[in-house]
Amino acid sequence: MNASVIKFPRVKVPARRPKPRTRVFWAGYRYIGGECCQEVQQVYLKRHGNGDWSFIIYVDNLSWELERFPAEMVPIKLDEYQLDHAPSGERLEEMGWRDPSGPNVFDMEEYKDYFAALGEE
Repeated sequence: MNASVIKFPRVKVPARRPKPRTRVFWAGYRYIGGECCQEVQQVYLKRHGNGDWSFIIYVDNLSWELERFPAEMVPIKLDEYQLDHAPSGERLEEMGWRDPSGPNVFDMEEYKDYFAALGEE
């Protein structure tokens, strides 16, 4: 069996959107409390440096972390917490969230010159 290995040059592809400097974003609100759910709780989404995200709330100017989770769980947790006015997928990308299950294939158009040079040999 004969195999030839093709080495591709590294091409730096810029991110679709650069991550914003802010790390805490308003995620929505939810009703909590007793039977009547009369208290409104403002929930924020925080991006951590290691790729994790968390829900936080502010009480008396102190932040309380409700839950910490990996990036792939962000849409699931937004549904689980039943937040009103939760951010959409596009808004999450503006916040710096990258969908790990999204497309991870680079456009082959960037390699067309390399393939043309291989064909000439």
